[in-house]
Amino acid sequence: MGTIFKKKKTFTYVPPTPPAELIESTSYTLDFAARKFVHIGIDPTEKFQVVVHLLTSSRHVKITPDILTRIFSLIGNILSFVLEQPEKYKRTLFLETEFYKLSTNLIQLHYLEWCIFETVKGKSTITQPAVLKQFDIFLKYIDVEFTKVDSPPKNPEEMVTFIKNVRDDSVISKIAKSDVNPISQIKMYASSQLAEQ
Repeated sequence: MGTIFKKKKTFTYVPPTPPAELIESTSYTLDFAARKFVHIGIDPTEKFQVVVHLLTSSRHVKITPDILTRIFSLIGNILSFVLEQPEKYKRTLFLETEFYKLSTNLIQLHYLEWCIFETVKGKSTITQPAVLKQFDIFLKYIDVEFTKVDSPPKNPEEMVTFIKNVRDDSVISKIAKSDVNPISQIKMYASSQLAEQ
């Protein structure tokens, strides 16, 4: 038995998968020292929907604005419960779904509530339609440029390379100067979606 307990156990650290890169993103800090942030933007991997990422140094959670609304509706009850409890730890779940359990820096999140919802609303009503419009402009540009190439891409990987080599200013010149202009971000973060289309 002594030899069994003396064996060293080795654990391999497997870093979490990084969150998807968001187009036209905005970040809010919950706790800088603990590396906790709220990141809001348009996710090209989720059909260009507005998403919210809660990021920490060890993990991230992607949530929809609807789930965030549910969390904010519970914060008052949660804070009053937490602040009235004695020092003894007792686990209480306030929101648990198939995908989420509620746990974060609630007071700072509560302070940021209006900022976060203003950001989500602006990205949903103004930025998302502009990004989708420019995604279509980019697609039309690629279609035209694709016919000019002697040796067109033959597979998705070659198509992504073709898209990443398009000069940003060539596409930007097709867009009205008054429009929001995330063409470079679309090229960087949605090149596989452009290639699929």
